[in-house]
Order: sequence, then structure tokens, then C-alpha cells
Amino acid sequence: MSMRQKVCDRCGRVIEAGELRYVAKLQVYAAYDPLNISFDDLMKDHRRDIEQLLARCEGMTEEELMRDVYVQFEFDLCRACQRIVVESPLPKAGQ
Repeated sequence: MSMRQKVCDRCGRVIEAGELRYVAKLQVYAAYDPLNISFDDLMKDHRRDIEQLLARCEGMTEEELMRDVYVQFEFDLCRACQRIVVESPLPKAGQ
């Protein structure tokens, strides 16, 4: 395979140089609701909360911690797979 050829990440078909190809980008990140901070929240001692958070993170690698917050994927797609992905970006459970 030449350096200019790409492969469809969905079906594995070679996408020849100059052939129409698509790029699909997927970002998955932790969603947080807006914080409502009261005066009492500001006055509270948060050391116990911080210690609990650090205990939950103990033993996890930096990569594992980062993946819990943000990850990005990029896929090359042929025209047929682009149409399928656009029509149904998330397959039904069990597919």
C-alpha cells in the first residue's frame, strides 16, 4: 500500500489516492452541570472531600485519569461508510 492510500476505519476498504474520503471526529468528555455555590459552600472545610477524591484516583494511571475526563478519536471513512454513519451515528444496543 502506498503512503498516500488510506484505509476506511469502519470497513477496512482501501481508499485510493484522490478518491473521496471522509474524516469523522468523535470527542467524549465528562459533562458537568453548572455549579450553584453558596456562601456555606465557600466556608466549608473541603479537606475530607479532597481526600476521598484522591483515594478514588489512587492506583490509576495518568492516562486512565485523563480518559475519564476527555478523549478524542479520528476515523477515515469511505463514501459508503460515511453514509451509514451519518444515517445512524450510534448503533442500537446489541449491534
